[in-house]
Amino acid sequence: MATPEKASETYPSRRKARKHAVEVLYSANARDESPMTVLRDTADRLGWASHGWFEFARELVAGVADDTDAIDELIASSSEHWPIDRMPRTDLAILRVGTWELEHGTAPTSVVVSEAVHLANELSTDRSGAFINGVLGRIAAQRG
Repeated sequence: MATPEKASETYPSRRKARKHAVEVLYSANARDESPMTVLRDTADRLGWASHGWFEFARELVAGVADDTDAIDELIASSSEHWPIDRMPRTDLAILRVGTWELEHGTAPTSVVVSEAVHLANELSTDRSGAFINGVLGRIAAQRG
């Protein structure tokens, strides 16, 4: 039987990848740096590239970095009374990852929204989960 450490490497954790992508996007926003630069520097410093989840984290960060303007337009049009510049940076990073995933079909809508809410509950405020659920729900509804 595989040990928990081996099992986590055999079955890469998409949740872990999402969390690290959010952390990188948050940091890049806070430091006004390129997300890909922050990802590369962080991955080098912490040895992330050796983990099974890293490739998905890289895909998320690169996808958000490439489509930030379009992603932010979707978020802004779907967040009632909350302009992008007033959103907590953590919530914005989570919304960007979730929106990119919804737009690029990497997982079922219910999984994307659930994972985003989970991250909000873990990383942000008590109200963030409901806010993120609402915004991503509206984005998903627009997709049809």
